[in-house]
Amino acid sequence: MNSGLKMRVKYVIICVLISAGVTAGGVKACFDLSVRDAAYDEDRDVHLLTVIAEDGDPGGEEIFAGLEEWLAGAGQKLNLDLELVDVDAPGVSWPAYGIPSAPPAVPVVVLTGRRQATLGGMSFLVDHWEPGPDKKELDRLKTSPVREEIRKAAGRSMAVLVFIPGSDSYENSAAQVVDEVARSWSDKTPLGVPVLRVERTEAAERLLLAFLGVKDTGPPWAGVVFGRGKLMAPLVGEDITAENLNTRLETLAADCTCLQSSSSLGVDLPMEWDGRDDAEVLALKTGLRLDGSMPARTGIPAVVFLTFGGLVILVVFASFWIVRRSNGRPV
Repeated sequence: MNSGLKMRVKYVIICVLISAGVTAGGVKACFDLSVRDAAYDEDRDVHLLTVIAEDGDPGGEEIFAGLEEWLAGAGQKLNLDLELVDVDAPGVSWPAYGIPSAPPAVPVVVLTGRRQATLGGMSFLVDHWEPGPDKKELDRLKTSPVREEIRKAAGRSMAVLVFIPGSDSYENSAAQVVDEVARSWSDKTPLGVPVLRVERTEAAERLLLAFLGVKDTGPPWAGVVFGRGKLMAPLVGEDITAENLNTRLETLAADCTCLQSSSSLGVDLPMEWDGRDDAEVLALKTGLRLDGSMPARTGIPAVVFLTFGGLVILVVFASFWIVRRSNGRPV
C-alpha cells in the first residue's frame, strides 16, 4: 500500500473513531437519565451585581470592594458575578443591565437577572440599592427561607412546586389544583413533588418575589423548579391547570435525548448551591444517589456496543473501498 493510500485510510479511521467517541459519549451521558437528572450536569445561569458610579469615585470603589469581599466569602455559593461600571462611559448598553438608561443618581448597585446568551439570553432588573446593600439586604440576597427549602428539596425531589396565592380579590382555587398534581406525581415517582407556598407580601422573600416578577397584588402564581434551582415558565391565574402543570412535569420525567438542553427549560434562581449539594442529588428513575453530577452505572449499555459495532463495519468498508479504487479495480 503506497503512502498516499495509507494516509487516506488513516484519515477515514481517525474520523470514524472521533465520531464514535462523540456518539458513545453522548449515549452514555444520557443513558438512564431523565431530563430532570441531566440538569445537574449543566452550568447555572449567572446573575449580575453591578456597581454603577462615576469614574474614580471613592464611594463607588469602596462599595465594589466590599461586595467583592462578600462574594468571596459569605456569598461564594451564589450564582452571581460582580461588575463596576462608569456611569459616563460611552457605549454602555444599559438594557443589558435590565434598565433603559443610565441611573439618575449614583453610586447605585443593580441586581440583574440573566439567562445564558446561548439560550436566547435575556436581562431583567431584579432589585437595586442606593448607594449599596447593607448587611440586612446582603443577608436577604444570600438566601431566604423559601430558597433554602428549594435548595434542600431539589436534589431529593423530582421537582418543587412553588405556589403564590392571589391577593384578596382573586379566585384561589388554583391551590387545590397544585396540591392534587403534586400528590399524584408523588404517588407515581420514586422522588416526591413537594409544594412550597409563598405569601406575596413576605418581607423575607422580597428578593425572590422581585425575581419572579410577583407584585403585592395579582392573580395566583405557580412555578415548577428543578435541578439547581431552575424555574420553568410560570403559570398565572387561569393558566394554573392540571394539564399545564402535568405537561411541565412530564417534560422533566422524559428520557434525556441529548438533543435538548435542560438549561433551555427555564432560568436559575439566585440561590446557594455547591458540590456538597450535588453529592446529595438522587436520580429520578431509581431514587439512587448520583455519582457527582451523573448517575453511577455498572457496565456499558448495549446501545454503546451497537454503536461501536456499526462504526467498525463502516471503517472496514471504507478502507476496502479506498484500496480497491487505488488498485484500479471496480468497486
